[in-house]
Amino acid sequence: MNPVSLRVLEDAMVPFDRWLASELSLRLKTPVPRSLARRAILGGMVSVQGKITRDPETEIRRGRSVFIRSLEWLPGGTPSEPAPLVVLFEDEWIIAVDKPAGLPTHETKDPHRANLKRLIERHTGKAAFVHQRLDAGASGVVLFAKASSVNGNLARAFASRSVGKSYLAIVSPPAVDWPDKFAVTTPLCVLPNGSVTVDPEGDPAETEIRVVKRSQGAWLIQAAPLTGRKHQIRVHLSSLGAPILGDDRYGARTAARDRLMLHSHELVISHPRTGKRTVIRTPPPAAFRRAIESVVRVRSVANSPKPAPDDAGGRRRASQGAGVRQSGESSMPKPDHILSMRRRRRPARAADSRR
Repeated sequence: MNPVSLRVLEDAMVPFDRWLASELSLRLKTPVPRSLARRAILGGMVSVQGKITRDPETEIRRGRSVFIRSLEWLPGGTPSEPAPLVVLFEDEWIIAVDKPAGLPTHETKDPHRANLKRLIERHTGKAAFVHQRLDAGASGVVLFAKASSVNGNLARAFASRSVGKSYLAIVSPPAVDWPDKFAVTTPLCVLPNGSVTVDPEGDPAETEIRVVKRSQGAWLIQAAPLTGRKHQIRVHLSSLGAPILGDDRYGARTAARDRLMLHSHELVISHPRTGKRTVIRTPPPAAFRRAIESVVRVRSVANSPKPAPDDAGGRRRASQGAGVRQSGESSMPKPDHILSMRRRRRPARAADSRR
């Protein structure tokens, strides 16, 4: 694709990556994900006033020129409409769908950018209420309330930690080894620029971690957040020296991934109307499964001896420190179950269909 030149007409009140995504969306008449704009900036593809700028948070002032030397980092033939909804569960009161990576859950500041809530409302013909924070770069289960009568029950269920959530993540191996199961309890704080950091004075946050597979190049992790803080899993893993692959914001900038390797694998709720235990699962998409299988081929924890306190590679067990505690048996599914699942798609049902 040809290079693009942009002129800043007004001082930008948002970070550079968000401004760039919005301006390119208007110029190209197709949604440009902020995550891709951020990656282009970090990769040195964008210049401001003739100088390459690698800071996605830099301030953009009126009158400056922005030059994007190539748009090869954009997917070829990006469709104006996202892929059809993949409905995992739907009845009169709730609907759960399989969100693709790159699609925001909520509305963004870019009015031209598609979002999952808008697609749900188009499908159901009524307002939808969402209670999860699934990042745009992540994929997997997202639950919406269709009826306002159950919205309060769902909100209380998420607030009281009675909703079970399980995620899969592929991470950079940490410098020290970890126990197979433990919990991270480090408080988190949202910064003025929207990023999140660990902070002893921040909001309480807890994530159960289980190491599923280890290899030299990547680890497969299962994470169960017991609280629902913004970017919780990403920041907790990054704070332990194991950022999620494809996470430009929290440390894995050099990873050769075209998406955030985080997938919402399972959601367990008491149905807000009937009280029945409802389990909603979706396997990772094909590219994510291939990445998992590459980890499995290198080394399987299940068939390997436990690492010694100081193994031949000089890697030591992580000591028990602040914000980390050992965990007992987990309710998260076993690795073989994850790898045996296969993606099952079916057309979205009409809005008035019932289970």
